[in-house]
Amino acid sequence: MALKGASGGGPAQRTFVDNVYHHTRDAILSGKYPPGMALRLQELAAANEVSLIPVREALRLLEAEQFVETIPNKGARVAWVSLDDVRDAYRTRIVLEVEALNRAYRHLTPDDLDKARKIKDDMMRRFRRGESAAGFELHRELHFLLYRPSQSKWLLNFISILWDHTERYRRLATPMHRDLDEVGEEHLRVLEALERKDKAGALRALRQHLQHTAQLLEQLPADAKADG
Repeated sequence: MALKGASGGGPAQRTFVDNVYHHTRDAILSGKYPPGMALRLQELAAANEVSLIPVREALRLLEAEQFVETIPNKGARVAWVSLDDVRDAYRTRIVLEVEALNRAYRHLTPDDLDKARKIKDDMMRRFRRGESAAGFELHRELHFLLYRPSQSKWLLNFISILWDHTERYRRLATPMHRDLDEVGEEHLRVLEALERKDKAGALRALRQHLQHTAQLLEQLPADAKADG
């Protein structure tokens, strides 16, 4: 029988760390662990049925992704949503993702666009049913389907890092749309421009989509954000 939180850096230990990491990350993204919530080692260890060792390592990984922050003499807590971080992250996302679509444009096939439409429709069905986790997975799949033909591993790598970091922000912004149809319409404008071979229109629609998300996040209530 494997020991819970066994010491060392072997496969068993890595599995414990991964489990705590994913469980805690999902709880932060879903809002179960809201901004500012204290992350107590003993409670996380009990919730994940592990020792303190993998909990500490998982929190270090989450801190590196800026989901968690450590306060001297107080311990770890869920990082506050920072407007400065939102602005910086989305400005950078716009540059990278618009460039990825720009490079991918000539490689996108009708089959790619047909698949993208089906993913978009499935995404919206999931959101309407309240299946938000599945909806956000499809949202990622849709965007990366359009970016992957850019054939730039560095662009895709940096976009993936930023995408993961801003997932919490997207989940906060989605309910702030006038209605769910607005989410679908923003993605549809990108796809329709690509289908009619309007490259400039597609890049403009993508930029506006990302800018709108950032604008919605500016309206977050004060208790969900902290500047700086």
